[in-house]
Amino acid sequence: METIYSSLKVNNEYELCSVYSEEAKNILEHALLKSRISYYISFPRKKLFDRHKYNCVFCVNESNLSEAEDIIMELFGEDDPDIKMISMKNPVDYL
Repeated sequence: METIYSSLKVNNEYELCSVYSEEAKNILEHALLKSRISYYISFPRKKLFDRHKYNCVFCVNESNLSEAEDIIMELFGEDDPDIKMISMKNPVDYL
């Protein structure tokens, strides 16, 4: 038996960037909300010798990836030490 939703692609999240300061996280959150881009934040486990005190990863839907990348480049540029661009498929498989 196949339903309407069987052919839908569900796992289409991309890891957008790692953020290493709470201030940059708040700025990016506000900008994504203002642009009406859906996102979620994951907090990876701390490693023993991690050099960053704060670390979170912003994930967005594949359809909003380019718009979210443009927002980050406008806000932070390429050389900001608080943001590291990832832009790769989320490795978590839900199915």
